[in-house]
Amino acid sequence: MVFKKIINKFFKKNNIKTLFLVDVLYMKDLNAIYNFKNGDYLIKQLNFILKNQAKQLIKESLKRNVEIKIKNTHADIFEILIFDNLSIEEIVVLKNVIYECVVANDFKLLNTNSTINIDVTIGCSKGIDKNIKIYAEKAVYNAKLNFLHYMYYDSILYKDEATNENLLETINYSIENNLVEPYFQAIMDNSNDKIIKYEALMRIFDKDGNMLMPNVFIHKAKKCRLYNKLMEILIDKIIVYIKRYKIHISINLDYVDILNPHIKKSLIHKIKTNDVGKYITLEILESEKVSNFNIVNEFINKVRELGVKIAIDDFGTGFSNYENILNLNIDYIKIDGSLIKKIHEDIYLNLIKSIVLFSKQQNIQVVAEFVSDLKILRYVKNIQIEYSQGYHIGKPMDIIELFGEKN
Repeated sequence: MVFKKIINKFFKKNNIKTLFLVDVLYMKDLNAIYNFKNGDYLIKQLNFILKNQAKQLIKESLKRNVEIKIKNTHADIFEILIFDNLSIEEIVVLKNVIYECVVANDFKLLNTNSTINIDVTIGCSKGIDKNIKIYAEKAVYNAKLNFLHYMYYDSILYKDEATNENLLETINYSIENNLVEPYFQAIMDNSNDKIIKYEALMRIFDKDGNMLMPNVFIHKAKKCRLYNKLMEILIDKIIVYIKRYKIHISINLDYVDILNPHIKKSLIHKIKTNDVGKYITLEILESEKVSNFNIVNEFINKVRELGVKIAIDDFGTGFSNYENILNLNIDYIKIDGSLIKKIHEDIYLNLIKSIVLFSKQQNIQVVAEFVSDLKILRYVKNIQIEYSQGYHIGKPMDIIELFGEKN
């Protein structure tokens, strides 16, 4: 019996486990608005929901007996540790189960009949060592950074992102096997609530089918001179989908892409030969790196001749001088999500209003990024922003989810 316990302990320690970190959003604000006693009461209710309702739903979803440990490790963070090597499909299912379990509940406040809803960010990782938590925390951090509700990190794959040959191997694998995919996030016309275009977001996949987000692989790809190949595959697939479905697509570029003669030449050639310019918007990332606006404008003028529209992405972070915007021939400004998510605060609301007013005076249309709930959407519509994008409008989807078929 003792020997059996030792064996079980050994395998439990060395088997791959899956960890979900659930981080309550805006906990500081909740404490400030409703006081710390109510904040503690909200955490107590969430603790009960996760340990009972969520745990039961996880077991039902997996349809097998697995050990699950749930604990509140920090004021606003919960760990859900599953002693099983879950597949990426199971992880996505459980992420949805956990998230919906939280946001669907009404949370009571002390000494009142009022209830509120809370939101969470979920980070997930799996592995056999203590690094599993480090990478789950990294997943949470990057999810917040990218205004996502969820992100997955594989602690085995990314032990040392700066030098890890596994990551380089995965990038090469995705290129060789054509596993660079655009994921499409809807952009809605606020005047009629209709989807008018999609932003294409790059994703790659490893040998096990795990999806990697750009913040994981882009730096490594650029450092190893593989970024051009990733972009080639991405643009080729986007053009195929445009020609097949006649959908309007936004493609992200940064200043470095515009300076890259290979990417610039290839992009212009593909747009021209396939006659798809009228379906494409190029989103140029606002960045402090932009030092030569003549180069940017020269590129903009070339692609506009092909019918391409131009947007400045993440406005509020780099082209902060409005004069620079006046010198660029653009169609849209996309207001940075870090501003939009705080639109209910007067200081941010007034700043956003000034951007909208400036844009209207220049006949530039505005897109609000990170429209994550109905409350934000109402603010956005109320100040007459033309378009909205974010998880409330639609999550990023692959072509199968969007149209039910591939290639």
